[in-house]
Amino acid sequence: MKIVTTFHQPSSILSSVKCQLSSRDVEHLVVAKVNRIDVYSLQPHGLQHQCGLEIWGKVLTIRSIPVTGTLRSGLVLMITHPDPELVFLTYTESGTGSAELTATKQLSLYERTPRPAEFFNDILVHPSGKLAVVSCYTGKLKIITLKGGSYAEDFDVSLPELNLFGLAFLPVPDGEFALAILHQDCQDRIQLLARDILVDDLELSSHASTVLTPTSISPKILPFATETTPTLVSVPIGSEEDVEEGEGSLGGVLIIGGRKILLFELSSREGQAKQRGKRRRLESRKGSNDAAEVAKAKEKERERETRKRKAKGSVDWPWSEVTAVCAVDQDTPRYFIGDSYGRLSMLSLDRLQEFGLVLLPLGEGSPPTTLTYLTTQTLFLGSHLGDSQLVQISPTPISSLTSPTLAIPPEIKTIKAARLSAPNSGKGNGRAVGEEEVDPRGSVVGLTGSFVNVVDTFKNIAPIMDAALVDIDGSGERQIVTCSGGGNKGSINIVRNGADFQELASIPGLTDVTNIWGVRDRFEDKTDTHVFMSTLQASYLFRINDAGGNTTLTHVKNSGLITDSPTLAFSNVASRVITNGKASYKDSQLVVQVTRKGAFLLEYDMALASYTQLAGWQLSGMEVVAASINPSQVVLGLNGGGLVALSIAEDKTIRVVVQGNQGALPEISTVSCVPLDPSKPFTRYITVSYWGTNIVEIFEMASEGFRSVSKTHPLPALARSALLYNFGSDHNTKGEDYNPHLLVGLSDGSVAYFPWKDMQLKDKKVINLGHSPVSLTACHVDGKRAVFAAGNRTTVLSWEKKRIHSSPIMLKEIVAASRLNTKTFESCLVLATASGLFVGRVRDLDKMHIRSIPLGLDNPRRLAYQPILKVFGVACTRVEPARIGDPEVTHSFFRLFDDSTFSSLTNFICDSEEEITAVATFSPVIDGKPMPLFCLGTFTYVPDEKEPTKGRILIFTAHTSEGQAKSSSLQLFLVTSVDVKGCVYSITITGDMIVASVNSAVMLYRLKQDEDVESPTITLQLLSEWNHNYLVTSLASYGDHIVAGDQISSVSLLKVVDSKLQNVARDYGPLWPICVEALDEENIIGANDALNLFTFTLTRTLGRAVLECDGNYHLADFVTKFVRGSLTSSDSSSSTALTAKHVFFTSSGRIGVVVDVTDESLSLHLSALQRNLAGALPGVGGVSHTRFRAPKNTRGRSDADPASFGFIDGDFLEQFLTHLGSQEQVDKIIAGHSDPEKLILPVNEIQQVLENLQSMH
Repeated sequence: MKIVTTFHQPSSILSSVKCQLSSRDVEHLVVAKVNRIDVYSLQPHGLQHQCGLEIWGKVLTIRSIPVTGTLRSGLVLMITHPDPELVFLTYTESGTGSAELTATKQLSLYERTPRPAEFFNDILVHPSGKLAVVSCYTGKLKIITLKGGSYAEDFDVSLPELNLFGLAFLPVPDGEFALAILHQDCQDRIQLLARDILVDDLELSSHASTVLTPTSISPKILPFATETTPTLVSVPIGSEEDVEEGEGSLGGVLIIGGRKILLFELSSREGQAKQRGKRRRLESRKGSNDAAEVAKAKEKERERETRKRKAKGSVDWPWSEVTAVCAVDQDTPRYFIGDSYGRLSMLSLDRLQEFGLVLLPLGEGSPPTTLTYLTTQTLFLGSHLGDSQLVQISPTPISSLTSPTLAIPPEIKTIKAARLSAPNSGKGNGRAVGEEEVDPRGSVVGLTGSFVNVVDTFKNIAPIMDAALVDIDGSGERQIVTCSGGGNKGSINIVRNGADFQELASIPGLTDVTNIWGVRDRFEDKTDTHVFMSTLQASYLFRINDAGGNTTLTHVKNSGLITDSPTLAFSNVASRVITNGKASYKDSQLVVQVTRKGAFLLEYDMALASYTQLAGWQLSGMEVVAASINPSQVVLGLNGGGLVALSIAEDKTIRVVVQGNQGALPEISTVSCVPLDPSKPFTRYITVSYWGTNIVEIFEMASEGFRSVSKTHPLPALARSALLYNFGSDHNTKGEDYNPHLLVGLSDGSVAYFPWKDMQLKDKKVINLGHSPVSLTACHVDGKRAVFAAGNRTTVLSWEKKRIHSSPIMLKEIVAASRLNTKTFESCLVLATASGLFVGRVRDLDKMHIRSIPLGLDNPRRLAYQPILKVFGVACTRVEPARIGDPEVTHSFFRLFDDSTFSSLTNFICDSEEEITAVATFSPVIDGKPMPLFCLGTFTYVPDEKEPTKGRILIFTAHTSEGQAKSSSLQLFLVTSVDVKGCVYSITITGDMIVASVNSAVMLYRLKQDEDVESPTITLQLLSEWNHNYLVTSLASYGDHIVAGDQISSVSLLKVVDSKLQNVARDYGPLWPICVEALDEENIIGANDALNLFTFTLTRTLGRAVLECDGNYHLADFVTKFVRGSLTSSDSSSSTALTAKHVFFTSSGRIGVVVDVTDESLSLHLSALQRNLAGALPGVGGVSHTRFRAPKNTRGRSDADPASFGFIDGDFLEQFLTHLGSQEQVDKIIAGHSDPEKLILPVNEIQQVLENLQSMH
């Protein structure tokens, strides 16, 4: 059994709409992603998230439904095939300000027999809020009557226009409804017409409406309508006065998406009457008894259908495919248009009669999938290929003032903006000399400078085309690197989860620091005034000069402290006083300094700004090897296994509290006496670790000496720091938030930690932070108690969801750390590295960090990591933006990026019309040493080919020139290449052999070194070819086993035997896999075109090997890549029933984790929990969670389709944790609907399993 969970939610935005959802005078932006919708309110400071709703299904679009007589709106959401559905939503706000979306009606659109609409699946809502039209099946529409912003009733109507490109409501009188329809007829002609919606008759008009005269659209204007589907946009009627004077628009429809933008105006009343008269006469002639008359009438009808009507306005479209259009508002005839390369423009119809359609370029943003005008020239730009943006359109250029706003092809004539401010004098003698001629149908304005100002950005890593899970420094901390984006926003993204560190100041030059402490003038002061630090030879005191803006450090030379030797521990301490026989502690100017010679009590003189030694404790012939200080106690570890506990007496002397027998303990490596209760100045418990045994022991201080309470088993390495620490805020040992743990920083770069329960140390877990010794520093982050652990890498340990949570930070090689609090640097840390100090603040312990490397038009498509060279090899495709209908020029190249800076090092450019389709890396041993190689697969585009017939496999290596820096001299060298007869769709490595899928074949190659010639050469030798498929587009390998995914058929399991490919087993079902990965030698995981996950296991039936499908699950997302491994350098505990095995990536930007449940009994319990959750927690979309996750196919479903099996919805299971605060809800989930459904597993065990699951993503 496998659990599917999500690490990074989909970030691609599909649709958006602005409306007012509440009675308050606040407008909202509603944004739809593939699996959820989010509501934001429009605030003066920007967008503020109000609420969100997860959807069971694949979201297509979101629309607002105006409520008649108010400014409010309802919402309707459309879920796409294979189970299309409408969900009507209402928005409510509570008195506390919290908001919620609630489904009021779910209307299934699914039908068993019709064919899904090929080009236009969408819902239109009439501006009146009384009617909606849905297109999701060919040849029919669903008409929905609306009331009060929600559903009233619905009916279906037949649509004669089968190949539908677009619909738009036309501006007709109230109470009437007419649809503009753009379609392709059976003769491949693109036609525009209108039909009336006869609500009372429950049908569309059988004849074209006279509101809009039908017309044919030239294929020269819409050259590739089936590939770049055009859009219809309704144009409102002008003001009544302007219409009467002949200056206003009659309303109409825009056709956007071709080489021209066309405006077809509605017919006038007189024109409509004339058309009705012609139709009556034509119908009368068709009803004649004279066959010749009928034939003439039908011929006349066909002639009218093909007649091309002149557009009221037209303007050349200079750019690429239009992907988004939005109106400024319903009454203003201005429209923002975005293309597939993020080029934004505005179409104005303000002076339609004088200038026609005026197209103004604005600038570039991300390629939009949706545009929504918000307010005050501000647009929301939702994107699938780049970051979504909040952009403001400036009235004047704000950047690139001398460059053209957008490049316009030279064949398109432009006019200057100033020409629009002057009256159009027309042609002939009335036109001034040198004055530009303005086409009254429309013009493109030539502008300079960008008018687009990006106000805010919403990170998006979709679509993920390829990805790698990489441990760059060998420390065990993995990063995700993705090939993302498209259009003008190609990017490489580095994704990790962890804490955010804000560096505030750096102090270079202070090197070789081994320990550091913040120092206060008085014990109870809140701010630090000095920093004390130690090296291996000496100690130094620095005064902090904090003026609030410019902070400096000044070395205090005559401080009175011991500075000629290293310091082991240093701290402010409290003063002990005796009142009525009772001891208490008060504020003081005392500090304790511990060196190898002993412990020394000093007092700070604020007037002299120096310290005076008051007392000391030394033991002749003994050396202090470890020390720890709390507000009233000092614990020393002595050489030879000695342990001493000291305290500060009321007479400001140091006295021995407990002293162990010298030599009774092994050699001590570290000690700690930090109190579990920070409100107390002392502790009863001492933590001690030893050399040799690698054991950590907890002692209790008693009158008879140190009494051992508990100890660990031998740890993997020597303990260099230890901390007994309570992560909770409750100091009562029986309190709910009392969470004491023993943390141990080890010399091998790891942290071991144990819960301390009932005086016992059990359930050890280990986190790897590299290979350098780890130091531990208690701190606070965002008001929470935490521990800063630093070695080669750094993490912050905190208490989250009833477990220790590790939040990695992008800091390396931290030697020492200390809390620091000054006027400028509040609640900060001062950190020491080999090169100096720096000050910073830790924030957001569980924040998703995404670092993007923008590549612009260079869209990364494939990548591979080469650890020997420490570079990423990335295959990029660059498509030069071209006008619709013009040929696109494509370039493909392979580029190396440094794995830390991601600077471009070198690249290889493919031949013309050649494109890289596959990348892999391996390091075979050649001449006794590993040789880092990149293996590239390509294909060559040949026009009019139905199937690729030409490609190459290229082998590259890279190395630097001797004596030069890596970044300046790394070069790619072609080792060898071989031509293949087709496209190399995928490459994988097995041992020292290369496996490539070429069209229908799987081919096995090996590098062959020819040493018989004078200059040894390397060639690719074809060892075997297996050609039993249709189209092998994905490969995976595990050991000597190979998985081949045939996109038209299913999967095959092959094995390399004696350098030959042998078939082990095949699945013959129609699966249509998109990508596959090997779990091991006998198990396969993959995803198909119907958005399902599947697994196969190799079994034997009747003496033959077969692939048995043992898992099928609807993910509702398009998986593009599986990677073996886990996201976390997990807390390695002794045993666990859950193991993270794979990470998957999707086109929507989702990153998910597949977790194996190794305990069969636990699998049954979790399946039962999922069943009960589905019954107790209804979702939005679909009939049920069970039906939602049931595997789908692209050919429809039947009642006999099975439920999902082999997989469990981990995100759904984790919702159980959110209901633990409601005993009633927990009881309902546990009980199920009947006695057999009652869960057996205790709630606390379910909670523990789910929390463990959460830690894996």
